[in-house]
Amino acid sequence: MSTSASPEPSASYPVASTVVTAAEILEFIGDRGRAVPQEISNALKLNRATVHRTLYTLETLNYISRAPDGSCGLTFHLFELGTSVLHSHNLVDPARISLIQLSEETGYTVNHGVLYDDRVLYIDKSSPPSYLQLDKTVGETDPLHCTSLGKSLLAFLTEDELSAVLDRIDLSPRTPKTITDRERLCADLSRTRERGYSIDDQEVALELRCIGAPVFASDGTVKSALSVSGPADQITPERIPDIAVRLVKTAGEISERLRKHVAG
Repeated sequence: MSTSASPEPSASYPVASTVVTAAEILEFIGDRGRAVPQEISNALKLNRATVHRTLYTLETLNYISRAPDGSCGLTFHLFELGTSVLHSHNLVDPARISLIQLSEETGYTVNHGVLYDDRVLYIDKSSPPSYLQLDKTVGETDPLHCTSLGKSLLAFLTEDELSAVLDRIDLSPRTPKTITDRERLCADLSRTRERGYSIDDQEVALELRCIGAPVFASDGTVKSALSVSGPADQITPERIPDIAVRLVKTAGEISERLRKHVAG
């Protein structure tokens, strides 16, 4: 989780500074796990009275809890709200059974992610019981340019949308294999569109190879993406086409489920 920039004020409704302060404090605590009031005050450059007043309000509303040492942490109330977002967007439930089936078929972890704040946000996953956990946990984020999920989300944006995102994001390397040149990345995204799936060839983590595919909404826009991830010595280049066929088929089934849900 990263602290967001303050929103632009509206001509009709000015931004409520108290709400912005509360959000900044929640995000700060979320980034660190726990934080004491003095730490929050120093980091966010807020006076101590404002911090204590806001923390008291957040505690009263059950958004945070205090430990005996005075440190504050987030409560499960925020988790409940986050879960309701996923269900309201009709993302997790239509895909869940397919994630489990694909994970069982391939023997690898299947991740489900969306484009959020110019990053990949992991919203669900399924892993075989005996599988070595190399993947991200639900709620974490990763860069778009070096993950198979991110590439699938980027590749199927409109040209204007893609250009705008690439203008904003930093193509910094995560490994020696990360594509950091915009022209090369666009060429890779073009190949993703042509074949229907993306490849992260040890670009976000060495020894990890991932294959991604888009999930489409009823209007044909990209809604989310799926990926199969596993050790590079097991998901070899020779095995990619076979896994990709299963992945694209699964993503297509979820897309069809979403279309039927809207139509129904």
